[in-house]
Amino acid sequence: MKRWGLFLAMLLSVTFILLPGISVAEEVAGRNVGHSQKTEMMEVGDVPGHFMGVSQFHGLAFYTKGPDKGEIITRMGTSTFDVVKGKGTATGYEVKPFRDGSMVVLKNSGTSTPIDGGKKTAFEGTWEVVGGTGRYAGAKGTGTYKGERIGDFKTGGDYYADFTGTITMK
Repeated sequence: MKRWGLFLAMLLSVTFILLPGISVAEEVAGRNVGHSQKTEMMEVGDVPGHFMGVSQFHGLAFYTKGPDKGEIITRMGTSTFDVVKGKGTATGYEVKPFRDGSMVVLKNSGTSTPIDGGKKTAFEGTWEVVGGTGRYAGAKGTGTYKGERIGDFKTGGDYYADFTGTITMK
């Protein structure tokens, strides 16, 4: 009987020590909407229509799945782009502060393609968690996004992007 008691005590002790360190990946999904508030670009000059530049954006994120389901938060970021006749690549960083004071920092990389005679741009890519504070301190995660920009990038077009992925929080 003493052996079972000792075994049970050890099992409970190990459980209480190890379980808090276990984290579970949660699916996340939602929609980002935003506006390119400032864009600086220059023509590269090697081929017609080749531009590169940087854009600052701000907007809202609507979470439909995951630990932040139902939240609507602000978001802001900066991205760099390299396009030929509107088709090309972009890489950027975005910061999402939450109501409880936590914050997550994401890196995204993707491609863009003009559609509807250049009046819109379709884009898609991947994102990853690169930092965070509060409940997002030490978080890891990756996912994808897909959306459209309406209007000319040079004049600050509006856009939306649907995102999905997983986040593991400690």
